[in-house]
Amino acid sequence: MKSISTPEKQVETLEEVIELMTEHLHALQRTGDYRAVFQHVYLLMTREMQLRLESGFFEDSIWMERVLVRFAHYYFSAVNAYEADISCAPAWKLAFQIAEEKQSFVLQDALLGINAHINRDLPMVLHKILIEDHTWPNARLMLHRRRDHERINDVLGDLVDIVQDELAKHYARLLRWVDVLMGRNDETLSSFFMANCRTNVWYNVELLLDVSNETEFQNQQERIDEEAYRIGLQIADSPFSKYRFIKNLAPFMRRYHWF
Repeated sequence: MKSISTPEKQVETLEEVIELMTEHLHALQRTGDYRAVFQHVYLLMTREMQLRLESGFFEDSIWMERVLVRFAHYYFSAVNAYEADISCAPAWKLAFQIAEEKQSFVLQDALLGINAHINRDLPMVLHKILIEDHTWPNARLMLHRRRDHERINDVLGDLVDIVQDELAKHYARLLRWVDVLMGRNDETLSSFFMANCRTNVWYNVELLLDVSNETEFQNQQERIDEEAYRIGLQIADSPFSKYRFIKNLAPFMRRYHWF
């Protein structure tokens, strides 16, 4: 696996995040690295978030940009840790290992990255920033922060078609047939999956905020890691739970950009 490790100096603005993500994506695509799938999805989502920030979509655009930049730091850190062969979150390790093995379908690579980043990283990011800002336990401020957090569900729902089109264009041409056959059902399922992830994120954030000592915090963090890893295993196994022979077709389908 070719290294795409980030420089030691961390990015500080969303514009810098997008520039670095773009560099990563080009490097991954040049080498045929399956991690390009999630990186592509993540870049699309981040660009859309930038547009929403500029349009006044969020109640507090400055705060939301801080969240998005810090969120990206966690992703870059996971990449660096995996490539340096040091400890990283189990959900990320699973996503990267499966991408490296090249036995997966396109949607699996996308969802494994989304799962690790949202279900594992995002509660940690939000917890850290809310503590830094002394937002907890101010009920009024927490309500405003949660409303901005939940607005991202709308953004993700709006992006389902765009993400599908991009994945079909670059990695899996036959995804378009899935879209035609399922009508709007696939968008509904995808939107529900994303919204459910983010609802669970806020619940985990509040559990992290409510701990009374470091031991309780570590226990909650381990539970979040385990949950994200368990979901990742389900994503990795889901297409093959009943028809194991399909797994053998994955490399062939990826070679010809089918699925």
